[in-house]
Amino acid sequence: METPERKGSLKRKINLEELLLMILMAIIISIVSYFAMNNTFLRFYNEKGLDIVRTLAAEVDGDRLEECLKAENVTEQPYYQDLQRLFDVTKSNITDHTYLYMFIPGEDSWVYVVEGHAPGDDPEWLSSYGDVYKYGETEYTRMLPDAKAKKPSTEIVLGGDVGYGRSMSNWAPVLNSKGDLVTMVEIDYSLEAIEGQLRDYITKLILAFVVCIAGVLLIVLQIIRRRVTTPLENLTDFVDSYEHGKLNEEMIADFKSGDEIQWLATAFRDMTVRMETYIRDLTKVTAEKERIGAELNVATQIQADMLPRIFPAFPERPEFDLYASMSPAKEVGGDFYDFFLIDDNHLGLVMADVSGKGVPAALFMVIAKTLIKNRAQLGESPAEILNHVNEQLCEGNEAELFVTVWLAVLEISTGRGLAANAGHEHPVIRRANGDYELVVYRHSPAVATMEGLRFKEHSFELYPGDSLFVYTDGVPEATNANSEMFGTDRMLEALNQDPDASPEQILKNVRAAVDGFVQDAEQFDDLTMLGLKYNG
Repeated sequence: METPERKGSLKRKINLEELLLMILMAIIISIVSYFAMNNTFLRFYNEKGLDIVRTLAAEVDGDRLEECLKAENVTEQPYYQDLQRLFDVTKSNITDHTYLYMFIPGEDSWVYVVEGHAPGDDPEWLSSYGDVYKYGETEYTRMLPDAKAKKPSTEIVLGGDVGYGRSMSNWAPVLNSKGDLVTMVEIDYSLEAIEGQLRDYITKLILAFVVCIAGVLLIVLQIIRRRVTTPLENLTDFVDSYEHGKLNEEMIADFKSGDEIQWLATAFRDMTVRMETYIRDLTKVTAEKERIGAELNVATQIQADMLPRIFPAFPERPEFDLYASMSPAKEVGGDFYDFFLIDDNHLGLVMADVSGKGVPAALFMVIAKTLIKNRAQLGESPAEILNHVNEQLCEGNEAELFVTVWLAVLEISTGRGLAANAGHEHPVIRRANGDYELVVYRHSPAVATMEGLRFKEHSFELYPGDSLFVYTDGVPEATNANSEMFGTDRMLEALNQDPDASPEQILKNVRAAVDGFVQDAEQFDDLTMLGLKYNG
């Protein structure tokens, strides 16, 4: 049903009389507040700036800085780089349009030592070590005497236009152990930015005033009480008539006020019709979502059951010990691992990652895992296995999925093995009493990317006490809230935290390191690992 034409808006009737008064009061409050708060803002930023430069000056070791400045390549000195990071971090945590730097004062100019940089800084205004700048009037008359006296600024110092606008400055000296001046630390606040914040404050104050003045509407509402209260009471009865989507249609005829009351009554009636439709649709969607969720739970269990999860895997084989785990990013994932005895003297090891996520990747994973294991049971080499699997997966691969695979066949009695790496992560090997190290070599392309591929093999040998660790890219590419990746260096550090531990404990150490690094960030990729210790 169409909404009747809206006539005689109550907003126009009520607000015309108060509009001029609100505008006049807003202007008066703006002028008075601006002058009252201006000095307060300047004092606040002066105290804040002074705290910052004093703190930074106290953090700088004057003796170490003096030695650093005597070196040929000052910017490559570790202590200089530490200072650069200190200034960068400090600069990133203070107000925008602020310049933070340390310099050596001269008689008529200063030499830059270090300047704080932050994301978003205008490169045009960044300075580097050794840059020389002539004093302005403020520096010559205010800063230079303080530098000679080796004392910080105390009063509010307002400078002229230095290219990026008028500024307010604070400084503090850096002294060596003998009490001699080494450098000065200075911070410049853009007065334009401070005044912008002041304008924002005044704006909020005006908005607060507008909210308060709205209370005046109560008086206006008393004047029009007879025109508004009675229709609203009728509207309340009309709303109460709604029960299970049923409306008292006869009451609609009583709303002929020609304003928002009549429009609201009709709109509410139409809304209830739409609401009933929405509830029915939502019920269907919720039921379908629950059904899909139940099916995904079953799929998750099926996928988990496909991977070997009983450990120790081969308790009757003392020659080796292994452990593996897989944590999907979604209900089902594309990563998988596998290990199986090909015969009494050969062990097959698989670590793979299907491109994509969710159900499509999981289905592709099932096919790839089955093909690899079935072919390996025939006693073929890793390269021959991948050659065959590649041809099988390329047939009808309309989704254009592919899988990276690390596949190895280990001769248990000797520790010698063959491995083929189809675009997968580099394996990690630890020699007895040594550290875990990456084994880097050139990869073959991923499986199912192109028909006719031939995969290369690499021989390796494990000696008693050696360990092997393979994983998917979900480990090094785990990302925290700052978009930093875990990386292979942190992974090796976690592996070498307790290198003599069992494979199960090794995997737990890596997972704990990943979780500690990522913290509350969402897991975007499957995380799969396999560890093996060769006893000989």
